[in-house]
Amino acid sequence: MGYVSAEFEDGFDRPIENFMWKVIIFVISARLRPGVEKAILQSICDQISTEGLHNLLQDVPPDEAELFTHDLRILKFIQ
Repeated sequence: MGYVSAEFEDGFDRPIENFMWKVIIFVISARLRPGVEKAILQSICDQISTEGLHNLLQDVPPDEAELFTHDLRILKFIQ
């Protein structure tokens, strides 16, 4: 997963794309290595805290934003 993640690092144009990529990497690989899980979790939570979820999702169609927000709740990134 490290190789895939490195290949896509800064490979997206919009902040939301990079944010969604972090969530995907978390879902795919986090349980494989607890240290990775903690680092990605912290990175995602930091980004939500600094940029605000509403700001990250502002260019996402409402129905997709709602689904993604639901996913973030399931993963316990937000309440």
